[in-house]
Amino acid sequence: MLHIPALITRRLNLELKELTISQAVSLASMPLDTGEQETTKFIGFIVDKSNGLSDPRLMTVQERMLIVAQYLCAASDDGPDFSIGENAHYSDYLDGAADVPETDKPVYVADVEGDKWCVQPLLGYMAEAIERLQGELKDNTGAAVSPYVHWLIGTLSAQLVRENEEIPQEQGKYEEFLIHRMRVFFNYPESAFAQLLFVWNEGKKILHHFFNLEIDEVNGGYVVLPKEGAENSEELPLVKFPVHTCLSPIAGRMGKNFAR
Repeated sequence: MLHIPALITRRLNLELKELTISQAVSLASMPLDTGEQETTKFIGFIVDKSNGLSDPRLMTVQERMLIVAQYLCAASDDGPDFSIGENAHYSDYLDGAADVPETDKPVYVADVEGDKWCVQPLLGYMAEAIERLQGELKDNTGAAVSPYVHWLIGTLSAQLVRENEEIPQEQGKYEEFLIHRMRVFFNYPESAFAQLLFVWNEGKKILHHFFNLEIDEVNGGYVVLPKEGAENSEELPLVKFPVHTCLSPIAGRMGKNFAR
């Protein structure tokens, strides 16, 4: 049985437990393009006790990654500072000194097109919505945009909010709001969109915690850059912490059979 150390941060105080084989098979049977939904399900399975935030949909994407990585620290053969690729380790990516900022409110950054734009943390339910909406954002020919464009526009649409703007959180209403905003942003004048990107990037710096996130330019979703100060950072790969890396080969094989 795995012994997984408790995870304690400003918002999290979690005791974690090992997956059962039935839970692992259930996760392994999920489609490959549902990584954020898989992460929500995984966290729900492994949290034994919580004395803080417990809903994975209300955790930031970085907090969710931290929980997955905490499980990997216990499950990996080479220990807590597990290897990533040929020359990288977990410690090259985790910025443990940077916890979630004290404020949970959107942070004002700048005015764009007459609106005061703020940046808010990227939460699990937002990432899930972006994931579920894949294929819904179209280009001028009517074709779905690339995964990178979808996730970039989706993330900007989720994190950028006008000052004092009220955003629905119910799943259906939120997805309606999000796809509408994605279409609006995608039709912004190029110069205004560049300003939005600036606001987003500045806001990310203010809200930075645990991991330095970027959009995966090939497959969409989120990748982690090496932390500032990591040795030979220019030679280190961009990484993800997908749930399937926590599963045993046995669960993977059973999950594939179960899915069919």
